[in-house]
Amino acid sequence: MIVNKECNINIVIPENATEREIFAAEELRKYIKKICGAELGITTETKKNNVIAIGGPERNAVTAKYISEAEFDKAVPGPEGIFIKSYEDCIILAGSTKKVNEFERGTVYAVYEFLERFLGCSLAAYTKADVAGGELIPETDSIELGDIFYAKASSDIPYRAAVAQYSVHGVGAEYELDHAFLDWLSKNRYNYIYTWNKVYENFKTNGMLDECKKRGILFKVGHHDAIDTLLPQRGNKYFSEHYFETHPDYYKMNEDGSRFEMVDDWGQMVLCSRNEAMIEEISKNLISWFSKNPQVKSFALLNKDGTAPQCCCEKCKGYSKAENYVYMINEIAKRLKKAHPDVTLNMMSYTDLWNPPENVSLEDNVSVTEATWHISGLRTIGKPDGSCLAGTFYEENLLKWKAIGASVTYYDYFMGVYPGRQRYVPMADEMQAMCKRFIEMGIDGTETQIEVYNHWNNIFNFYSYGRCAYDTENSLEKNLGLFCRIFGKGAEYIAGNIRYAECILDGQSEIMRAGIYLMEHIDKERMYKGFEDALEAAETPTARNNVRLMRMAFRYSDIECREEYEADESGYRDLKHYDIPERGELLYMQKHFDTYVSRKGYGIMIPVEGEDNGFTPTDSWYDFE
Repeated sequence: MIVNKECNINIVIPENATEREIFAAEELRKYIKKICGAELGITTETKKNNVIAIGGPERNAVTAKYISEAEFDKAVPGPEGIFIKSYEDCIILAGSTKKVNEFERGTVYAVYEFLERFLGCSLAAYTKADVAGGELIPETDSIELGDIFYAKASSDIPYRAAVAQYSVHGVGAEYELDHAFLDWLSKNRYNYIYTWNKVYENFKTNGMLDECKKRGILFKVGHHDAIDTLLPQRGNKYFSEHYFETHPDYYKMNEDGSRFEMVDDWGQMVLCSRNEAMIEEISKNLISWFSKNPQVKSFALLNKDGTAPQCCCEKCKGYSKAENYVYMINEIAKRLKKAHPDVTLNMMSYTDLWNPPENVSLEDNVSVTEATWHISGLRTIGKPDGSCLAGTFYEENLLKWKAIGASVTYYDYFMGVYPGRQRYVPMADEMQAMCKRFIEMGIDGTETQIEVYNHWNNIFNFYSYGRCAYDTENSLEKNLGLFCRIFGKGAEYIAGNIRYAECILDGQSEIMRAGIYLMEHIDKERMYKGFEDALEAAETPTARNNVRLMRMAFRYSDIECREEYEADESGYRDLKHYDIPERGELLYMQKHFDTYVSRKGYGIMIPVEGEDNGFTPTDSWYDFE
């Protein structure tokens, strides 16, 4: 099949095409036009010749002409399987659809796989729309497609989630690059977003939820505002009752006999966990909430952050925190299952809510997420064999939760954590081993915090997780080969920098201080020479700008770590003042390129502020094209 401006090729979608199938067709048409200028039609007409069929034989009559439903199901039983195959006058791009909550994601993935595997694209990055950068899309006069075939039976890890964070909680979808972020998630095989309810509600009102539906991205909602959502002390859009006034006994009893009043995101164990009336009310509200939010498949009933005493009432005080938390979750889950058997109730194991209680069985609709941030600290990172998690007490504890009936996942930090200040923390070399271990141990996957505006700070970590979790055969080298296409002929130099940085971090440091450790031990001149060679070799504005953004993430981390760092809670501040000679360069980066402050920017975060000392660039590193 030859595709060019003169071709007469149509994309055929099913007669009753879903949002995902229509979106997949539109994405294919968009990228084909970018590559060779061809304008492909989208139709449901099944008698046309020279077609690209979207969807499997149970969905698309054209596909059914070439492969039976039984053959297709054998090839891609799913979930999220991909099928790409050429025939004499047809190319089929399809995904499995028969598993619960698949929503034709495999078909969307099939289009992206086709673009990357057979047409030479790389969909590994994004930046602002009015400068060159992000994705690499080759340009040619004609695409010639011979015999092609690729099938992936199913995704390897079922839960691949981005924790969509906005430091000002509840902002959400007010950044210029929000839609680009969703695009990137789908193209790189993330299938869930986990976020605060405040953010999710904004997604519903400004179009972001609709964009997620097109891509088949599902939601887990809750986080630290879960209780404010379901049992609001002063009412909300769903539940108007001011529960703190009408039922103060629903909230935990403090040591002085008063009831806990919620004023911010801190306070842990805020409910009276064994109050049966409270359990009945919160269950009723949760059932009602799920009925109004079908895109959400799990509700995370977390406590607020921090550590604090539990309820001191007569019913609660005789049990441990974990026992009370599990009791409440189990009782709510029983009621939820009757009304919504296809969703789960999620709880989190972290800080001092760590060990599962003994002699308890969890309901089968309960999932447990364990943060890799124990009360004693964070996990270390960077061992290529995955042993920063495998065989550690983090894994041992998570498997204890699994043993009492939970489906289990990790809450991890592939971007570092807030006190780490968005520093570069290379940990991609452990992703493949970790994901293979998840399969071996029956762990369903990971959700990683992603500040929506810090894409470039730790881009290769995010990329490697999505790709490895979907397909555990994606090694570090395989990921590097595809990812580094975005640097054009500078690819080998950026790949060399990434390999070298990955070797420096090998389990010596926990996540919060890993960026500092890296800068104390890495040969910076070697890294800068790699960036210089890459910029010189890169032959297009897109490739050169991508090199500039990779260097900026490293450069920010280098300069930021020159100031004395104190690992205390002040590190949680969104921005930080600097009193070092290089602060002018930091402020220049922040002013001209940072996405968090401007809500536009280039998809990088430079969390600094202070008085400018007159820095003016004298080279091409900040001269974007």
